[in-house]
Amino acid sequence: MGIGSWMSLWFALALPVIIILYLFKRIYIDTPVPSHMLWRRVLLNMEANRPWQKLQNRLLLWLQLLAAALLVLALMQPFIWKTGGHQGHTVLIADTSASMMALPQAAEETEDDSKLAEMKHKLNTYVREAGAGEEITLIRLGSRPEVLLTRENDREALSRTIDGLSADYGRAAYHETLSLAAALTRGEEGRVFLYTDTRWPEQAGDAGIAFEVPVQIVSIGPEQTTNAAIEQFGVKRSAGEEPGSTGNEDSGGAHYGVAVIRNDGPASELKLDLYGDGKLIASRDFTADPGRRTTVEFNSLPSAEVYRLSLKPEDSYSLDNESFAFLEQAGATKVWLMSKGNLFLEKALQLTGAQVTRITEAKANGTGTAEAPPIPESKPDVIVIEGVLPDYAASGAWAKLLAETPQWTIGGADEGVDLEHAETVTAKHPVTRYLQFKEPPAGRLIGAPIPAWGKPILTVGGKTAAYAGTENGRPKLVFLFRLEDGDLTLKPEFPVLVDNAVTWLKSGMRTGLGRAAAGAELDIPVAQDAATAVWSPMDGYALNSGAEPIPAVRMKSGALSAKQPAPSIPGLWRLDVTGSDGEAQPGYWLAVAADPLESVTAPHQALLTALVADPGQPDSGNEGMQSEPGSNGPSAGSSEAGDVQRAEAPLLKWIVLLVLLLILAEWGVYQRGRSI
Repeated sequence: MGIGSWMSLWFALALPVIIILYLFKRIYIDTPVPSHMLWRRVLLNMEANRPWQKLQNRLLLWLQLLAAALLVLALMQPFIWKTGGHQGHTVLIADTSASMMALPQAAEETEDDSKLAEMKHKLNTYVREAGAGEEITLIRLGSRPEVLLTRENDREALSRTIDGLSADYGRAAYHETLSLAAALTRGEEGRVFLYTDTRWPEQAGDAGIAFEVPVQIVSIGPEQTTNAAIEQFGVKRSAGEEPGSTGNEDSGGAHYGVAVIRNDGPASELKLDLYGDGKLIASRDFTADPGRRTTVEFNSLPSAEVYRLSLKPEDSYSLDNESFAFLEQAGATKVWLMSKGNLFLEKALQLTGAQVTRITEAKANGTGTAEAPPIPESKPDVIVIEGVLPDYAASGAWAKLLAETPQWTIGGADEGVDLEHAETVTAKHPVTRYLQFKEPPAGRLIGAPIPAWGKPILTVGGKTAAYAGTENGRPKLVFLFRLEDGDLTLKPEFPVLVDNAVTWLKSGMRTGLGRAAAGAELDIPVAQDAATAVWSPMDGYALNSGAEPIPAVRMKSGALSAKQPAPSIPGLWRLDVTGSDGEAQPGYWLAVAADPLESVTAPHQALLTALVADPGQPDSGNEGMQSEPGSNGPSAGSSEAGDVQRAEAPLLKWIVLLVLLLILAEWGVYQRGRSI
């Protein structure tokens, strides 16, 4: 039960006034009475009207007190809570923004304890207790307003839809969703319930939205008072490093990282762990001042394709506790050429725009063994080996470098087998794109076994002349002939062949697309012959939450679109592209982040003032709205979880009926002569 006006309690002072009136003495005139019996009656009458006498138990007194108390209660506008009494249209707005994934506590909690799970429970409770004639419209508040069900009274369908709600990590369409709810309830009897944690960006509550029906805000989850977030993180090449280099782990690294940490709570001892390609490479302990931003720097970082920064300890909102960064693939392609000398090959490599570094022949020392040349500080993107692989490259740092780098081998130690005139067949492959060999590339082939990963791309007389494939995630290309055994280098197709080979070998180097908000539209350069493309979760929240691979968007023609939406779940994603020939093409890394505006800890105070009623509408439809102090009209009420399933049922008519019955009873008592 509730009271609408406690100020009316002042009228309860009428109760002691009635009692005082009964204690007040009536004044009588002395009158001689000749009868002794009448004299006794007069004495009793005078005794009854003696001032401040002991209050006697009289029915009329209690009836008058009860009537006065009921009148005071009526002035206080009492009501009771009625469950499932609404018979009109109810609009339920479910906030599924990223902040709804916050946990009530920072430790050991799972997603089943998140605000989103609590909201589902409250929505299901409301649906179960709704009135039989109540029609419910369910709206999902995400990156766009989505009407899931319209005027539905099937409780099972509503519960299934509520259980299927999931978080939307993009920028939430707060204003658009409220505008939609206002439009759906305009000109009809209804009400709106907004289930939210009230952590909205400031601009979401700036523009007032006119509602013609009562609006209640159901607050979800406990007050979030502390949060630490990684606002910015990036890794760049140190000053003076030449473009296109990737650093050298052996020399201690040549990269520089910086992170900006925001602390919304009290002073805290925090720790940053920096990973490079999954390996811990640096850690920093620091003190974060309350309400301020702290800059943390990392120097001399080793080279890595992907960097991941992790903030500890974990807090209730974990989506802003990790961030990813990539080294830009800038500058010319670095090609190392290990050859005794081939001017045509070197010039063709330079025509591709690559920066060619010639690895000279190792010189013999005094003992007669060859010395390995020093490894340059700048690592290569592609290694081209013409002839026999040197002995020094079979082990040690050189062997490790060759195993980790895309490689193109031309020729070998075998003298080869002479070829007679035979048919040359060119397979469909990125290396042989735009090419069609009609004659053998050389007059002699090397008889070497083809490994399991190799796929023939050029055959002469049924024998493999060139094969390509991927070994340990690195593309490899092998020509089983020597360039000096034919006139291939003199043909116009040779520069095209070299350019295709370098481009395909570089496909092992994925390009980082940077950071994007979940669901944001991206411009991705996709080759015309790209057949399929799939986003795969590789690390972070996306991988830990069990996100499924997402096929890339296609145009109506069936070709892959250059406009691709970013995956909808935060974390590290990789776009794997496959050509029409089944070969892998250059892929892309992408760091997907939740909307940073969702990580704020304080509720937006303008939210209530944004949900104002239309001043041009009558007040009859706004009985359920509460009026805030200092406001000019009704505004949205704020409710806890247990209040939203109930409606106010005024008791005024029942109290008036009871007072009328008491007045009739009092008149009957007075008529029987028992008024004194």
